[in-house]
Amino acid sequence: MRAFLVLAGLADVALGVLLIAVSGFVLQGVYNTGPMMPEAVFYVIMMAWCFLAPLVTWLSRSRLGAQARVAIILSPLAVAGIMLLISPG
Repeated sequence: MRAFLVLAGLADVALGVLLIAVSGFVLQGVYNTGPMMPEAVFYVIMMAWCFLAPLVTWLSRSRLGAQARVAIILSPLAVAGIMLLISPG
């Protein structure tokens, strides 16, 4: 279980780094993130959660069961997969 959580945590961090790397292309610069682009709020929350999910999982390892830890650490990857299925528009 520990190896799976470590690999999932690395995948979360890699997704967060990818989101930061392409944020200029997605958000089209800092001047287009106001009321004209409300999805920018979701994008920033997703970037933060990619880095916070492994930390929350690690900090709560003694309080939560294995299923809860897996659900927390896989949530950024699941949300990213769902967002790929939604067409922009």
